[in-house]
Amino acid sequence: MKKLRSMVKQLKYPGWTVFFLSFSNLIVEGGAKNTESVFYLALKNGFKTGATVTSLVFSLGGLFGAITSPLLGRLLDNLGPKKFFVLAGIVIIIGWQLSSYAPNIWYLYIFYSFIAAVGHTSISSFTAMATLSPWFPATRGTVLGLADAGNPLGQAIFTPLSQALVLGLGWRWSFRIIGLIFFTLVFPLNLFLQKPAPKELDETDESTIDGELINSGHSFKAHKIQSVWWMIGARGFLSISNQMIRLHILAFFVLSGYDQMNAATAVGMIGVVSVLGRPSLGYLSDKLGREIMFTLGIGLQLIAISVLILTNNMNNLLPILLYVAFSGLTDGIGGLILSAKAGDIYPRVYLGEILGLVEIGRGLGIAIGPILGGILFDLNGDYLLAFTIAMILSLVSIGCSWMIRFSHYSKLTPVS
Repeated sequence: MKKLRSMVKQLKYPGWTVFFLSFSNLIVEGGAKNTESVFYLALKNGFKTGATVTSLVFSLGGLFGAITSPLLGRLLDNLGPKKFFVLAGIVIIIGWQLSSYAPNIWYLYIFYSFIAAVGHTSISSFTAMATLSPWFPATRGTVLGLADAGNPLGQAIFTPLSQALVLGLGWRWSFRIIGLIFFTLVFPLNLFLQKPAPKELDETDESTIDGELINSGHSFKAHKIQSVWWMIGARGFLSISNQMIRLHILAFFVLSGYDQMNAATAVGMIGVVSVLGRPSLGYLSDKLGREIMFTLGIGLQLIAISVLILTNNMNNLLPILLYVAFSGLTDGIGGLILSAKAGDIYPRVYLGEILGLVEIGRGLGIAIGPILGGILFDLNGDYLLAFTIAMILSLVSIGCSWMIRFSHYSKLTPVS
């Protein structure tokens, strides 16, 4: 009976409400990010524009997300999660609805690439992690991993839904309907259910020391902290690597001789595996340590890519299955583990600002990685050099993750 009362008490813990809201926000972020391939083709055909002009709509969205993320992080710290996410829902629906009425594609560079992209960035993983992290200091990695599973779930839900809507109603009505669904998942839920973090959970054992340093009379400036820059480096190099591979992996499979339908199905399965992989990553990072799990996870990715590059038998499905398994189990490792690490070592009141800066790395990766991979392919006629460079960048990311730990024991050490 006592054990039952304890379980009921845990379920009533308000942190689980914040968890649910973070999960819901990340479903929207995953849906917005992964429907772009569907809308890319619809916009290209609808406006009769070329690939470069059309893809620029989404590339600019990543760039604007990188530029605005530090400002959004600071705004989250200043407004608090309730007001911040309510505003995010409003921005999202404005961006999507205006985009649906665009008379030509140039209008989308404002309506979608800027307005909608700011809304997407506002409910992305870094704001979810900054909001959720203080509620579960003892099991931060596990809970963040569970919440982050909302991202691939959004992919699984909204990618086929958007495709069905485009085929049935056209892209304009698809934008209106998808935008309204996103608004419904963000605005009312956060308006009525979102909670501020209780003061007694603000600090962990590690971050308390940092908090004392911050409150010693020095003005806090996240961009002057060494460990923050190592975190940006880890996120950025890994993001470039991931984007170099992710956009081109299907073309690589087909070029290597795999059946196109089998390859596309396999790539789609990565999101399904990731629903289980992300919570597992978070749990193991709580047990083994953030840096160790970061290293092991990226190591699995490197093994999978190496097998693909070195295999000569294209009738063998083992390489593609290994890629799906290892990539799915470690998908999203950068944002998840680095966010958990930030929650470990920085006070809650600055998490939004710090993770907003770290998000710059992800945004730059989205902008640089696909283009760099395409250029290297055009120069060489294959993906060997592109994927090799991507693997090297992943190794650099591992090095940066360890430097977070060894940068004066991860304390808030100013850049000299």
